[in-house]
Amino acid sequence: MDSLKAALDRLTRAVDRLEHAAAAREERVVKREQELTESLREARVEQARAQETAETVSKRLELAIGRLEAVLEN
Repeated sequence: MDSLKAALDRLTRAVDRLEHAAAAREERVVKREQELTESLREARVEQARAQETAETVSKRLELAIGRLEAVLEN
C-alpha cells in the first residue's frame, strides 16, 4: 500500500508541475499577444502619419511644378 501511496504522490506532484507549466505558458502567450497588438497599433499609427506626410509632399510638389510651368510658359 505504501508503494501505491508513493506512486500517487509522485503522480500528484507531476500533475501539479504540468499545471504550473501550462499556466506559465498561457501567461507568456497572453503577454506576447498584447505586445504584438500594441506593436500593430503603433505601426498603423505610423503608417497613417507617413501617408499624411506623403500626401502633403505630393500636393506641395504639384504646386511647385505648376509654378515652374507657369514661369516657363511666360
